[in-house]
Formats: sequence, structure tokens, C-alpha cells
Amino acid sequence: MVVLIMTTILIYLTSVILLTLLGIYFYKQIKLSREIALKDTTLEIIEEKLKKHKLVGGRHKRTNKKNPPIV
Repeated sequence: MVVLIMTTILIYLTSVILLTLLGIYFYKQIKLSREIALKDTTLEIIEEKLKKHKLVGGRHKRTNKKNPPIV
């Protein structure tokens, strides 16, 4: 009888610990995905600003009336 109670307590305790660890894992994954999404948007904003200043893509800043720069 005592052995049955001890094994039941052990099973419940193990289940609680595993569920807690699983919850922590999912929390960290969600936090990481939000951080990555934030970095993605900042990279897009920086790229747009660089395109406005013609540092990325297009031609040089000097313009030619016959061939305007492609942005």
C-alpha cells in the first residue's frame, strides 16, 4: 500500500516537473521568435533608408540627364 502511494507521488511529481520544463521551453521559443521578428523589421527599415540615400542598389549619386538613376 505504501509502495503504491510512493509511486503515485513520484509519477505526479515527475509530471509536474516535465510540464514546467515544457512551459519554460515554449516561453523561450516565443520570446526568441519575437526578438527575431523585431530584428527583421529593423533591417527592412535600415535597407529602405539606405536606398533613399542611394547607398544600396541603383547608380551613383551623380545624375545624367539622359540616363536618370534607377532606384
